Amino acid sequence: MADSIQQQLQQLVLLSDSVGLGGVGSGGVSTVEEAMEQLGPLIHSVYRANKQKLFQQQVELFAQRKDAEIMKLCGSYHQEFVQSVAQLLKVRQNTSELQEKVVGLNVELQQSGKTLYEKKAELLSLRHEHRNIQAAIDTVQSSVEVVRMVASFDELVATKQYYSAIKTMGTLKETYMPQVRKYAFGRLLETSIPKMESKLQGAALSDMKDWLYGLKKTTRDIGRHLTLRMKKKQVMWAERDSSVKERYFVSSAVQFVLDEEFDQDDPISVEMMPLYQCLHINEKLGRRAEFRRSFTEDRSDQLSLILASPVQFALASLGPFESMLHDVIGFFIVEHNIMASAPDFRSKSDVDALWDTGIAKLSDIIARNIQAIREDAEVSGVLQELLTTFTYVMEENAYDVRKLRELMMAIFES
Repeated sequence: MADSIQQQLQQLVLLSDSVGLGGVGSGGVSTVEEAMEQLGPLIHSVYRANKQKLFQQQVELFAQRKDAEIMKLCGSYHQEFVQSVAQLLKVRQNTSELQEKVVGLNVELQQSGKTLYEKKAELLSLRHEHRNIQAAIDTVQSSVEVVRMVASFDELVATKQYYSAIKTMGTLKETYMPQVRKYAFGRLLETSIPKMESKLQGAALSDMKDWLYGLKKTTRDIGRHLTLRMKKKQVMWAERDSSVKERYFVSSAVQFVLDEEFDQDDPISVEMMPLYQCLHINEKLGRRAEFRRSFTEDRSDQLSLILASPVQFALASLGPFESMLHDVIGFFIVEHNIMASAPDFRSKSDVDALWDTGIAKLSDIIARNIQAIREDAEVSGVLQELLTTFTYVMEENAYDVRKLRELMMAIFES
């Protein structure tokens, strides 16, 4: 009976182990039910046979045997368990130390990072300040250079160095103004640029007008020189041909060719620098057309002044008229030189129109005094020689004298 109970209990233990291995799933539940089904008949048979005490003893004996098995099992792995626990405690200690070190390093890293952040922020601030300072330095240097160039411009204009002044103004406008235009100083300076241009133009124009005024003596000297030279040519022509009277009204082109060697004297030079200088400045300032109109008006006024000089057609008073002819010759020689050296500025049509105006006024002067000229044979003869020489000089310099010759024929041949 006792062996039977032990076997059944062992079977129940095996079933309980299978329950532990099966878990809580559906398989585990069916195994528990099977164990309970087997335990019920066992207990029922024990109570039917009145063997409760024996069953209790067998259960206790079974439990003791199982306890012994457990103790044996634990005894076999105890030393390894103790060593594992010791190692685990050591690892735990090392882990704690490592954690402390990590925490310390983290604190140090945060402190270093904070210091680095502060240094970086300070560096960025310094770089920003440096850029501002450098920008301020560049601006000041540009402003100083602008002020220096403005002062240099004024000095150059005052000392009549107009080419350098216009170059300085070009550099100021093209190079430095874009740099300082965004500042109030630059905008104020930009508004003064037209005044500077007008100042330069006015100074150059003033010099040019002084030059024109100074030409009055030069042109008279030129006219006198060319007249004397032409008179020498006329003497040579008279030696070639005794018919002087006819030559007054014959084209002198052949005579000019024959006298090429005679013309190899010193050339007449006229200083044109003030005019060219003023022309260059007005071109650079974009005021060429305005200057051209102004120059044309000035030259027309000058010619009118020359031809407005008071003259008398008496034998003892022909000197002023002769000086007038010298002035006209010199005036148009200068015009011829300007036209030859600057055809884009002074065209042939401009000069021809001015020449036609001069001849018309000269003819009007002679026509108003024609009665006095015809009444005095000596005056008529001297005037004829003066006008003949005048026509030869102007014809030699490519001016059309046909209208003047027609007037001479009308006066002296009638």
